[in-house]
Amino acid sequence: MIKRTNPDVGYMADDVFEAFAFTQNVRTGNNLYLSGIAPLKGSNDNIELVGAGDINAQVSFCLGVLERCLAAEGASIENWVTHTVYTTDISELYKTADIFVDVFGQHPPASTWVEIKGLFVPGQMVEITGMAVLD
Repeated sequence: MIKRTNPDVGYMADDVFEAFAFTQNVRTGNNLYLSGIAPLKGSNDNIELVGAGDINAQVSFCLGVLERCLAAEGASIENWVTHTVYTTDISELYKTADIFVDVFGQHPPASTWVEIKGLFVPGQMVEITGMAVLD
C-alpha cells in the first residue's frame, strides 16, 4: 500500500503541492520518501523564501521541516537513512557541516552534496531530499 501525505509542519500550503503535482511524504511499507525540502513557506500565491542570503538559516529551516515530516509519520532522525543535498554554492554549504552534525549526531545518513545552477526560487541556496526506513 502507498500512502501520500502533505503534513502540516509549518512549510508549504496544500495548493503548492497541487499546483506542482507532488507530495511531500510518500510511504510504502517501511520506506518513507520525502520530496525536496526547500527553505520556503506559504501558499502558491505567496511563496516566501526563508533566510534569504543566509545558507545557515536555510539549512536549519530545511532540517527542521525534515524532523517534523518524520515525526508526522511516527519517525525521527534515527530513521533517516539517506539524503541528497542540492546547493547553488558548495563552498557555502561546506560551512554548514556543523548544523548537520548537530541534527544527525550519532545517526548520520548516507549523504551526497551536489552543486547545481539554480533552485525553485531566486535566492534559494539549498534543498534536501531523501529516505527514511521506519520500524
